[in-house]
Amino acid sequence: ASAASVTSLADEVNCPICQGTLREPVTIDCGHNFCRGCLTRYCEIPGPDLEESPTCPLCKEPFRPGSFRPNWQLANVVENIERLQLVSTLGLGEDACQEHGEKIYFFCEDDEMQLCVVCREAGEHATHTMRFLEDAAAPYREQIHKCLKCLRKEREEIQEIQSRENKRMQVLLTQVSTKRQQVISEFAHLRKFLEEQQSLLLAQLESLDGDILKQQDEFDFLVAGEICRFSTLIEELEEKNERPARELLTDIRSTLIRCETRKCRKPVAVSPELGQRIRDFPQQALPLQREMKMFLEKLHFELDYEPAHISLDPQTSHPKLLLSEDRQRAQFSYKWQNSPDNPQRFDRATCVLAHTGITGGRHTWVWMAREPGYSGCCQLSSPPSLLGTEVAA
Repeated sequence: ASAASVTSLADEVNCPICQGTLREPVTIDCGHNFCRGCLTRYCEIPGPDLEESPTCPLCKEPFRPGSFRPNWQLANVVENIERLQLVSTLGLGEDACQEHGEKIYFFCEDDEMQLCVVCREAGEHATHTMRFLEDAAAPYREQIHKCLKCLRKEREEIQEIQSRENKRMQVLLTQVSTKRQQVISEFAHLRKFLEEQQSLLLAQLESLDGDILKQQDEFDFLVAGEICRFSTLIEELEEKNERPARELLTDIRSTLIRCETRKCRKPVAVSPELGQRIRDFPQQALPLQREMKMFLEKLHFELDYEPAHISLDPQTSHPKLLLSEDRQRAQFSYKWQNSPDNPQRFDRATCVLAHTGITGGRHTWVWMAREPGYSGCCQLSSPPSLLGTEVAA
């Protein structure tokens, strides 16, 4: 029997009260069947009139609570239906038609449907292209293999890009860390120098301040003495001028000569030497200006540079070096490569040259040593002042 038929039969042997399959089916006076347990619980529910007999849940006909009759034939039917359901469930797997319960053998190319024998004979698929499942799956398997090959290749490319970019990020993080240390070091050096210069300049200003105050005291002392002497002469002349003629003429010439020959000393508040020291003080800040200029140049020099863009020359690479397609990277390999022999190729030292040489300036590149004992360097041959200079990578 098909799954649909079994389901239809199972619906016919459901209990009207619990809506489940009949358990210990019993028949009441009106002929309807119920589970014994369901009907017993139904009868225990009190009605509006305690004296009236309970009524059938379906037809509302009264029946006597003690008149339950076991329906053994119906119980056997229920048992057989459950057995059919079990067989149908076990037999109806992924290879069975959901509609007819038959095993699926065919595939409709037009509707892209999997069909059983009954479905294939149906009118809606009579004119369609039919194939056995394995025959229909073969070309699709081939397409899947092609797609998998392409997808795996693209995934490998993405993984390679991820690995390369992660390494690049690590290099950039290393550069940023190095620059951070350089900035900290340079500013620490500048801070120490500024503190030393501040102490030195303040000490010199303190010395100038003391010398100015000292010369101010000396100047005030000299000026006070001169003012005192001139005041004495003025008082003497004013007094003589107030006297009578006889007293005024007494020693008048010597008094006038003494006043006329009196030379006024004009003291200087700041000595020429001290003035020159004050004028020369800005020169003391020249080392500070030079240091600040050097600091800015060095800081800019340390931070503002890019890795050198070089292209490796495959005609010079050692046979144990593998060059990348973009000629930007070289990797050591224990396997000897079949490289054409030419005079430019390194055959002893594991080296490779770049197409374009370095003629000056600052250049950097990244060297990732996978084996201990290897290092990267370049040798500058021009200009002459850089001849034989080796720069570590």
